[in-house]
Amino acid sequence: MKNILFIATHPDDELVGAAFIIKRVLLKKNLIIFFPTNGVLSKEEMWFWDKRKYEEKKKLRNEEMKKSLRYLGVKKFFKQDIPTRKLKENIKKTFKKINILIKNYKIDTIFCPAYEGGHQDHDISNFICSRLRNNSKIYEYAEYNFSKGKINCNEFIKSTKNEVTIKLSEKEKSEKIRLLEIYNSEKGNLDYLKLDKECYRKLYDYDYSKSPHPGTLFYRRFSFFSWHPRVDSDTPENVIKKIVNSEIF
Repeated sequence: MKNILFIATHPDDELVGAAFIIKRVLLKKNLIIFFPTNGVLSKEEMWFWDKRKYEEKKKLRNEEMKKSLRYLGVKKFFKQDIPTRKLKENIKKTFKKINILIKNYKIDTIFCPAYEGGHQDHDISNFICSRLRNNSKIYEYAEYNFSKGKINCNEFIKSTKNEVTIKLSEKEKSEKIRLLEIYNSEKGNLDYLKLDKECYRKLYDYDYSKSPHPGTLFYRRFSFFSWHPRVDSDTPENVIKKIVNSEIF
């Protein structure tokens, strides 16, 4: 690892999945963070009274992101203005953008979220990065999943021998709590997190034509409330279809 591109699919993933992977390991290298989405729902998915606040919400999330990067000590980043849950419609565009970053900054290593059903955008990011194996070494970090019907934080669904686990000290746990508080706009979506560890490994050889794991995925836990903006109404089958039908599959 020398020149690293870290994929934080939404502003906050850099903290949820990798605050101390970044602080302990990656800051020692030439590190760039790329945010494929702006982390905010599209207007059409918002409550009608929130639609007029769309630009305001984007600005707030952007300010939170910049504050997070300052605390982490990350100086260089890039972003796309794509709403959350819309990355599947922008697979080719994002693939091209990452390729440009690889070329311009001589990237030899990429970190991305795991394919674990935590969020559809995370799974799309993982798939895109899997198609870059010929350009760079690819590592993935675990965030959260709902394997076996329970919330699992910062651990992979299928364990492998090449995992690197970072156990957080009590001081680091307290620091991570403070860091997560930066994303006040996401407070209601981060209360399930645990703070014991973070882990990463070389990219697993996933079958992207199949769901990340049997049973209900994390983002489908409350599918019976699909009318609510905070509940993802997309099905894993639809996300998989977008992957399989993409030009880079």
